[in-house]
Amino acid sequence: MAVSDPAHSERLTRRRLLQGAGGAVVVVVAGGGVVAEVLGKRAKPLPEISSYAAKPGRSRAFHSLPDLRPPTVTMTPASTAERVAAKDPRFLFLGPGPVSLNGSDQYGPLIVDRNGALVWFRPLAAGLQVTNFTAAQYRGEPVLVWWQGKILQSGYGQGEAVIVNRSYQEVARVRAAAGRWMDLHALTLTPQGTAIFSCYPETVPMDLSSIGGPRNNQVLGSIIQEVDVATGRLVYEWRALQHIPVDVSQEPMSEPFDYLHVNSIQQLADGNLLVSARHAWAIYKLDRSTGNVIWTLGGKRSSFHMGPGAQFAWQHDASQVSDRVLTVFDNGTNGPIKSEPQARGLVLAVDEPRRQVTVRQAYTTPQRFLPGAMGSVQILPSGRVVVGWGVSSHTSEFDEDGELLFDIALPEGMYSYRGLRMQWKGIPHHQPAVAAARDSKAGPSIVYASWNGATNVAAWQVEGGARHDHVRPVGIARRHGFETVIPLHPQLRFAAVTAIDRSGKRLKRSPIIRI
Repeated sequence: MAVSDPAHSERLTRRRLLQGAGGAVVVVVAGGGVVAEVLGKRAKPLPEISSYAAKPGRSRAFHSLPDLRPPTVTMTPASTAERVAAKDPRFLFLGPGPVSLNGSDQYGPLIVDRNGALVWFRPLAAGLQVTNFTAAQYRGEPVLVWWQGKILQSGYGQGEAVIVNRSYQEVARVRAAAGRWMDLHALTLTPQGTAIFSCYPETVPMDLSSIGGPRNNQVLGSIIQEVDVATGRLVYEWRALQHIPVDVSQEPMSEPFDYLHVNSIQQLADGNLLVSARHAWAIYKLDRSTGNVIWTLGGKRSSFHMGPGAQFAWQHDASQVSDRVLTVFDNGTNGPIKSEPQARGLVLAVDEPRRQVTVRQAYTTPQRFLPGAMGSVQILPSGRVVVGWGVSSHTSEFDEDGELLFDIALPEGMYSYRGLRMQWKGIPHHQPAVAAARDSKAGPSIVYASWNGATNVAAWQVEGGARHDHVRPVGIARRHGFETVIPLHPQLRFAAVTAIDRSGKRLKRSPIIRI
């Protein structure tokens, strides 16, 4: 009996499961939905195996998707981490990239679960890197968005934004307007259907003798653009040199002089922009209509009194969480210059009427990370805080009081521009992947099942048969990690799998393969 078309999905009741097994014995665990084990024709239980156990090496390998080699993600939990994490449905979003491009590692947007197991990975073409990977909304629908392109020796990037829907189908690509390049540092989608991002900076000749530089020098001027996603039309452009003078810079003199270095942009509830300027050690609130600075937080010309420990240096990822709370990743170094002993994830209390800033909480780790680039801070609805340590390769989660819950690490030499926990439901448009192997000693056949990007698979309905045109359900296998390893009876010659969600609904079927 062949399985019906997955497009006509139905709920697999306990009776249907038992009848559909065609004589095979299927055990349905009470209260466990479709959690079950596949048994052979002699009703002998076969072992359940997982191929996604932690293994040494920089990348994972899968039988069902041999061309997919996502970076290995390892998690080190603290004592309460598992209990805390089990209640959090959010996935970890990473954008693995290399400190230096070499070797055969794959890089691209990566989603893993709370145990570090793969959920979705899209390797990029050789030479391309990824930043600003996050879940967002576009035209009222959930999407994934990221920047991809080439990162140059200047520390800036030339690339574009990619937007995909819940099925991982591309919705749009966004490019900078007016002949400019989209830079790697900042990218956000707005409710108005636009993208706001940093551009590769413009180079402007300038006399810098007034700040101790050469008379004939060049300055890199940060540029922000807003572009309509659907049409590519330029909506807004802001040029730093028209609004912020070069003498605010903390950066040592160079040619060209990268005096500001915008690296995060947030559209605020009032429509204005919150901008982090790494080389000024400052966060600016910009008037959207005029481009002028409304206030400056930190740096040489702060509009606020910075309380003890509130000043940051070489920072990333400034975000206004509420009217009185702002987060920022305090790098403490630009690489060569170490301005602080360690990096911090900062939560700042901002009293705008009184123009005062105090430290609400500072998050650090025993490793005392001091990354020269990248980093992020995110406050979850639960109050827990996720800190991405940039080029230090780690992402950590803390409770609200600063206790480290667990730490997640990429292989040495890899970074993630940010580390974020996001809610996401993915239903891939492509079929599940399946592969098979036979035991060399004439033991059971092994089927490997996976579905890159699927977030709601609880089990696999397994079909087998002696002929390609005569496969029938032989049981239900509980999903186990990214790739589920399923032992089958050695007499079966063809097999396929169908993904099943927690309610018993059949989602999509794989191709039929020869065992």
